Amino acid sequence: MVVLDQAPPTYEEALAIAEALAPLTTPPSDCTSPLSNPDLMPNAPRAYRSGIHQGVDFQCFSLGRSAVAALDGRVVLAVGNYQDPDSDDRDELLGIAERLQATPPFTLLTLYGNFVVIDHGDFLFLGHVVTVYAHLHNVDPDIRVGQTIQAGQRVGEIGNRGTHAAANGDFYTDPHLHWEIHIDNLYLGAGLSTAETREVYTTLFSETPG
Repeated sequence: MVVLDQAPPTYEEALAIAEALAPLTTPPSDCTSPLSNPDLMPNAPRAYRSGIHQGVDFQCFSLGRSAVAALDGRVVLAVGNYQDPDSDDRDELLGIAERLQATPPFTLLTLYGNFVVIDHGDFLFLGHVVTVYAHLHNVDPDIRVGQTIQAGQRVGEIGNRGTHAAANGDFYTDPHLHWEIHIDNLYLGAGLSTAETREVYTTLFSETPG
């Protein structure tokens, strides 16, 4: 379950946002495109934490791949020293979400593992744009809060920190980049259907539908 504190953009509005940002956007990963798999896209259910997926998961299958900034911006948060909880502590944390039937913000942040947040500023007629790069194996040592970053610049190595596998001590299974883009206070595509969400992100990444 996800509770929206404002009305999300309509499909037409979200598509217009994607069209406007597409010429400026670099895909944050060159790993396998998630667009054909609804489970890897925003709005997919996440029953294990009683929530809804707010991002896009680029599956990489092995370590050594880079996450890069999708747009020019400024780093506002960087967590590179994350310690994965053991499986019992993770289960206790997820038990809170189960009892609440929603994912509390502190739980979601814990599940991000190592992550970076980039503020891209205000875009005329679109809103304030922020992106999140999560589950990183490590954050690039050159990344620091307050620095200006360019589209395509490396932010870290893609991994699976904060995931179920990492809680069991396996940092090499299922590395993927969890990437989010927020417009004002909502992730892009909030409340849209599977088909609409796919079209919005296909447009954002300038991909040809498959």
